[in-house]
Amino acid sequence: MANKSQTILITGGTGFAGSHLVKALIKQGYSNIHLTAYRDQPGFLNDLIGGDRIHSLDLTDHQKTKDLFKKLKPQQIYHLASLANVGNSFKQEQFILETHLKLQLNVLDAMKEHSPEARLLSIGTALEYQVSDQALDENAPIGPNNPYALSKMIQDYLSYSYSQSENLDIVRARPFNHIGERQALGFAISDFANEIVKIENAQSSIIKVGNLSAIRDLTDVKDMVRAYIILMTKGIRSEVYNIGSGIGYGMEDILKKLIDLAEIEVELEIDPERLRPIDRPVLICNNNKIKNLGWETQYTIEDTLKRVLDWWRKQGKTETKER
Repeated sequence: MANKSQTILITGGTGFAGSHLVKALIKQGYSNIHLTAYRDQPGFLNDLIGGDRIHSLDLTDHQKTKDLFKKLKPQQIYHLASLANVGNSFKQEQFILETHLKLQLNVLDAMKEHSPEARLLSIGTALEYQVSDQALDENAPIGPNNPYALSKMIQDYLSYSYSQSENLDIVRARPFNHIGERQALGFAISDFANEIVKIENAQSSIIKVGNLSAIRDLTDVKDMVRAYIILMTKGIRSEVYNIGSGIGYGMEDILKKLIDLAEIEVELEIDPERLRPIDRPVLICNNNKIKNLGWETQYTIEDTLKRVLDWWRKQGKTETKER
């Protein structure tokens, strides 16, 4: 049974998945939770865990990262900190590669020096795999096709290397696409929902779309972070686990589902400038390995989309603490 009083550190804990992970851990009875934040410190997280447990830190700073580990000596480390803009990664490939390399090495070195008995969950990405139209299991060929995915693969294999050579207790995850409230603009579901709310509020009249033929495995972020907690407690050291619903959704169908939830008629317009080829037409998870640890999804896609749309409606009406 997990020790609920252990010191937990979530790097990037004020981000999209991190904020949901905090709530999930509190719900399960964990209390000693600390976060690192590069920029934002959402007010509702201050209310949940206290501002003194949200540590402003650039993880590419080697000494400051070690100082935080020395101070906290965390026993569980959820390593979520990452640059998440896949679309722009070709425009800033050197920055992304250098940043992810530095922060991964710094976290692993700090763990080695100050928390060698801890367990760390290293978050990679499904984009590490080669493009395939089949559901991908953990033995699928590796072949990242953009700088972001390459940088995450490097982080993933650094974690494996440290677990082997430095005898550190590290579990690795490769999450597929996950969605939910508080996800930033620049991600398809958030963009769609935000545009629908603009139309409902008479701030826009149409949604301009590009190529909607992509098929994606979409998992509710609340299900995703439950998987993270299960891997922290049940995952096998050095092993890698895919996390995803196992269902492929056409993005055109997802947009139609959101439009069906709209409170007003929504029109679509094809934007020729957005009709660019999709570099990965299909991305679906084979989730048998993590399901064998007892994980399964609890939210339907309809539940999640309604919640996302309602959240964006709330943002359109008032400034909230969770924004």
